[in-house]
Amino acid sequence: MNVAAWIARRLRIGKGGSRSTRTGAVIAVAGVAIAVAVMEFTLAIVSGFRNEIRAKVLGFDAEISVTPAYNPETGSTDEYITIDESLEQLLSSAFPDMIVAISMTRPAVVKTDSDFVALYFTGFDADTHDYAFERSCVMDGKWPDFGNDSTANDIVLSNATASRLGLSVGDRPMLYFVGSDNASGIRARRARIAAIYNSSMEERDRALAYASLHMLQRVGGVDKSTGTAIELRGCGVDSAAARADRLQNVLAEKWQTGQLENLYPVDNVARSGAIYLNWLDLLDTNVVVIFILMLLVAASTLIAALFILVLDHIATIGLLRSIGANRTMVRSIFVAASLRLVLRGMIIGNILGLSLLLIQKYTSAVPLDAEMYYLDHVPVSINWLHMIILNAGIMASAWLILAVPSRIASRVDPARTMRYE
Repeated sequence: MNVAAWIARRLRIGKGGSRSTRTGAVIAVAGVAIAVAVMEFTLAIVSGFRNEIRAKVLGFDAEISVTPAYNPETGSTDEYITIDESLEQLLSSAFPDMIVAISMTRPAVVKTDSDFVALYFTGFDADTHDYAFERSCVMDGKWPDFGNDSTANDIVLSNATASRLGLSVGDRPMLYFVGSDNASGIRARRARIAAIYNSSMEERDRALAYASLHMLQRVGGVDKSTGTAIELRGCGVDSAAARADRLQNVLAEKWQTGQLENLYPVDNVARSGAIYLNWLDLLDTNVVVIFILMLLVAASTLIAALFILVLDHIATIGLLRSIGANRTMVRSIFVAASLRLVLRGMIIGNILGLSLLLIQKYTSAVPLDAEMYYLDHVPVSINWLHMIILNAGIMASAWLILAVPSRIASRVDPARTMRYE
């Protein structure tokens, strides 16, 4: 242990110090503790929102979607897309780490004896699609096995739709599918509600229901390799836009050289889920603002405590200078003493912040308005590495903050301290 640290440990700051020193120390510790706790709240809650909202967006939309062929000459777009062997091989070779599968979305009317609702039914390839997200949203009933022919007419409605129509699990409403051309006509199906879901994303819930892919293909009069989109899943949100652009260039080049008969547009989740992802970006801005404000709070209390500490130990400074202590040593002593307060505040702030975060994580005690925040409780995601980095950053910031005002202590004139009291 060096001399400066040894002397700093023996400065009377707590119970043995003067009343003003004790008050300044309490304020400094409280300021640091509040700053640490608030920063941890902000980091964990924003991370929780980011994880939960992204999971919901990816639950509804594939990272990359190849849509039906577009004709640049006429400006028309086909109704369906067929995944043949050459197209599937091209997509799989472009992104071997992603799952390629057909999906289908069709507009329909759900009708009861007294009311009706228009929405979209979506079906996925049951052999490749992971229904984990959809199952996690089920609030009543059981998610059907859409790969089984015995559940071909089972559907899953949102709670918003079921409540509006007065339907519950086991009811059998009529479905009316309308084709995009006159030849298709209207096709009716008697369906059975197998489950009711609630994702807390009202816009999606009101517009979307789930059905068997095979049933939707039969209604559309197409084969098993045809749908309304080819989905590629598995790359995450961050790289979706760049991958989609790269795939679009490949498909356009293949079409221009005659290797593909049609030009297929490519969509991605960054565009289809932009309203939710942009909202998350705004949260990131709020994090920066909160961190700056908390650093200012901690800085102001620390600087005030340091000034009080210096004023209460003028005689000590004079004594140190008179026996040969240089300015650097004096500065180091008071910075070390102040960092003791920072450490106390950080310990208290971590205990308080992490305890409350863990309680919220495992109990969901604090609710939210799902219509406004897309979640019914405050989400918490604790990344321990991020917490360690946060604490290290706070300690480093405190050291930098104290570096300038500590120069006041080093400039005290030893001769004048003899007359100071």
